[in-house]
Amino acid sequence: MRRTWSTWVALCLFAGGCTPLDLTVLSPGQLARSRILPEPPGAACPYGGQALQTGLDLNEDGELGADEVTLTQYACAKAPTSEPTPAQVVVRTLKLDPGTPCPDGGQVTQAGLDTNGNGTLDDEEVTREVHTCQGAVPVRARVRPVATHVLCPSIATVLEAGEDADGNGVLDPSEVQASHPFCEVDTPRLQFQLQPEPAGGRCGRPGTRVDAYGDLNGNGQRDADTEPAVILTVCQSTRVYEGTYVVADAADLAVLQGVTRVTGDLRVTSETLTGLTLPELSVVQGSLGIESNALLSHVALPGLRFARDVALNDNAVLATAALGDAAGSQVHVDRNLSVRGNPQLASLDGLRALTPRNELGVSENALLETFTFPYVTSLPGGLAVQRNPKLRTFSLPALASAEGLSLSQNAALESLAGLPGLRTVEHLDIFSNGALTSLSGFDTLISANSITVARNAKLQTMTGFLPNLIRAGSVLIGDNAALESAGGMSSLRTVSESFTLRNNARLQRVTDLESLEAIFSLTVELNPMLTDLGGFGPLLRMERLSVRYNRDLQELSRLNELRYLQFLKLTDNPSLTGLGLESLLAVEQGFSVENNPLLPTCRVQQLADRAYSGSPFELSILGNDNQTPCQP
Repeated sequence: MRRTWSTWVALCLFAGGCTPLDLTVLSPGQLARSRILPEPPGAACPYGGQALQTGLDLNEDGELGADEVTLTQYACAKAPTSEPTPAQVVVRTLKLDPGTPCPDGGQVTQAGLDTNGNGTLDDEEVTREVHTCQGAVPVRARVRPVATHVLCPSIATVLEAGEDADGNGVLDPSEVQASHPFCEVDTPRLQFQLQPEPAGGRCGRPGTRVDAYGDLNGNGQRDADTEPAVILTVCQSTRVYEGTYVVADAADLAVLQGVTRVTGDLRVTSETLTGLTLPELSVVQGSLGIESNALLSHVALPGLRFARDVALNDNAVLATAALGDAAGSQVHVDRNLSVRGNPQLASLDGLRALTPRNELGVSENALLETFTFPYVTSLPGGLAVQRNPKLRTFSLPALASAEGLSLSQNAALESLAGLPGLRTVEHLDIFSNGALTSLSGFDTLISANSITVARNAKLQTMTGFLPNLIRAGSVLIGDNAALESAGGMSSLRTVSESFTLRNNARLQRVTDLESLEAIFSLTVELNPMLTDLGGFGPLLRMERLSVRYNRDLQELSRLNELRYLQFLKLTDNPSLTGLGLESLLAVEQGFSVENNPLLPTCRVQQLADRAYSGSPFELSILGNDNQTPCQP
């Protein structure tokens, strides 16, 4: 390949300058040559470019060989200034005439990526298509009397309204979208009227409003001074999607805009979606699941009024979530609400309008410090607050009853004062809350089937724990390393199953059980500093008494009222010197007193002779003090 002098000059200009070549000793065929090669990214050109190589054609073959290069200069590419603009999601809609699949008409919404950049959705770009149907769902209202309501001092009548989604002519509990209690108003005196709510009003689209008041004086008309008006609003579902809908990407979300009701489940699970905003969605008749979204950082469903279940779980970067209007109407969740595994979610303020009717779980949210659900009154499925490492406080001020209440592994939890109205609970578990120093906060609780207080490392006292608790099925107080005083249940009368004190390293005394009348089984074991069982003093009868491995316990004289036992077991208490069971009249089925080296055997034998009436095969007295004599 031959280069002319003019070509060389041009290459020099391209390269930005060349070093002169010495042409005085060249033969006629040894001409100056050059070549341009692509330069990959590297030390010479970080972003790649071109290399200009020059030299003499020493072998006169008309080409510049690699061994003939005497100078290399570079024309480097500039650093990229921006990434290519990704294709945008575009949407188009088509009208559906009445017929199939929409008897009253509707529309088809299509979406996809604008891959050719022409700003419109072409047929070959469509990746998601949905049909949404028009059709007014009738609104129903109902009233029901309640004996108590958390917002009322006594009787109340509750007004409820919602869409009759299943068309059965009545408002079912799962269809309630709005409610209001009228305190001290008898059901016949509650007056209400349904009328249209125009577009642009409370809903922003057509709806139905329920105007109501309590006719306290029975004159058939509202007296403005004494009978305040209440308005409930039910927003009309103008676009309905039939069935279950899954959102996996931006196109799936785009075609859902404007839909007001989903008759099945709505599931959002995406690897790419960063935001979820559906301002007009008001009803999800199935379950709303926003779960396992890798990049989803914010969720906004401000118009939501009802869902069967809500799950906000395992969203790695979710920072804000708003379901419903936090300052407005309740969002009725017919069954369960779960907020779990959202490590960047620091606040649940945007969820405070949610009102689950069965179960509420808040767990494994690494930044969450506090939360409140002001409208929740009953949780038949239970409340679980677990493994939220920064949670300090929480509040459910209206909660009156729950199947179970589990407060566990919340390392920073410092107060249980957020349940001022709780009256009954089946299972109360307070477990492994490392910062908890007080158990006060359950002043209204009167009944619990089981109570567990375990592994709360800083808990020192149980004073004021359950001051109004009357009955319990079982009580377990165990593995609380700093606990010095147990009890705190001054109104407790009966424990129908077991009361267990186990492995509390610093426990010294049991107090504040002065109303206790009956325990089926009492187990006291592995409490090395325990010396005082005075809290059990009022007991007259137990089925089983087991006292084992309590290093410092010297006597049982505080059980001075105990009359009857079925089984007695006192073993391995190295400091026990006296029984003190002077009022005990009968031990009817089992008697075992073993390995108490300071307890005189003769005292044990005297008690057995006086009280034991069971089989001799269930009588065991051994390993006690056989040397110390006893007075008759």
